[in-house]
Amino acid sequence: MPSPDASRPCKRCKAEDAAFLLRTDPTCRDCYIQYVAYKLNKRLGALHKDTRSSKKLTTRRYLAGLSFGPSSSVLAQLLSEQARHHSENKASSPFEPVIIHIDTELSHIKGESPAKKLLEEYRRVLPNAIFECVPLKDVLSLKSIDWSTLPLDAVTPDEDANARLQRLFNTLPTLTSRTDVLRQLIRHLLLQKAQEHSCSALLLGHSTTALAALTLSEVANGRGFAVPLQVADGVTTVCTYEAVEGATAQETGRLEFPVYYPLREIFRNELVQYIDLVPSLKEVVPVNQAGAKAGNSVVSHKDLSIEEVMTRYFDSVEEGYAGIVANVVRTTTKLDRVPGKSFCGSCGMSLDAEGDSRWAGEIGDDAGDGPGAAGAGRLCYGCKRSIHG
Repeated sequence: MPSPDASRPCKRCKAEDAAFLLRTDPTCRDCYIQYVAYKLNKRLGALHKDTRSSKKLTTRRYLAGLSFGPSSSVLAQLLSEQARHHSENKASSPFEPVIIHIDTELSHIKGESPAKKLLEEYRRVLPNAIFECVPLKDVLSLKSIDWSTLPLDAVTPDEDANARLQRLFNTLPTLTSRTDVLRQLIRHLLLQKAQEHSCSALLLGHSTTALAALTLSEVANGRGFAVPLQVADGVTTVCTYEAVEGATAQETGRLEFPVYYPLREIFRNELVQYIDLVPSLKEVVPVNQAGAKAGNSVVSHKDLSIEEVMTRYFDSVEEGYAGIVANVVRTTTKLDRVPGKSFCGSCGMSLDAEGDSRWAGEIGDDAGDGPGAAGAGRLCYGCKRSIHG
């Protein structure tokens, strides 16, 4: 954020007229940019150490999700800069970032979609990364989801996949349910694209603030058991399923795939300030995204999902209570990543059958009641509530 006293010297390089505050320290523009880049490089170094299988200089290819928000935009820009740096340094291993945007627009649009047009702008200003726009409808071809657990109607010849997905979302009971399922579908699709591009890891651009919001929203959604798997860096289990006509889908395989959050040590407001300091980013990041501030923390829950409520809350408190926000994330990453024996057919997280039944019993639910009960046993408690209400 801008410093109220620009006459103070930079805490890092001692340059005069430090115009910004970084964690209460007066900081100049160059040091601010270097700080954000250092935090990313630190996490990429840990990722390379965790996933490296040979001492030879092998290509490092990572896939990163791009939502056009400030965090994912900064991640894309920093990865592009890393690729440029490695291409100029012949002694280092090749670095190839693949940036994927999932276009969630399901309505019919004539000509090129707004998402594709905006992605072209990103491609222009970040030339060292590979960009791709993937329609959400591609998720229907994935085998990492047990589709029999979702209220997805049978496909008919020549049917529009977007319309089929829209009907799926229309059957979900609440806005929170739709937001939750959409996020899970995007995650599945990004994981699949990472495998198709032979990437060694999936990178998600969540800031400290976003991870804190994700932590509490997942707990509120009934997935507290899987929070360490959702928030901490490390491998996630990807199951594959094969549909069986007239019977339950059968699990046919599992693989472990790394998912990392390289911006996990940076707050959202720091990323927004970073965008303002980098002309190429400031040019393409939508103004309503880069400059968006949380409104009043007292909101109408009828119009917002749990995820949005948590996001607004942490956006509003990160400046005054940065330590508390960071502690939410740090504490979560210290929790054990309990290896699962079975996994949810929808979100892919570990199933905690004992915890689910205890929780359902305490609030008076019966897993055997209601529509979709046949597939409910293959869902975590959070997905049961999202899908069946």
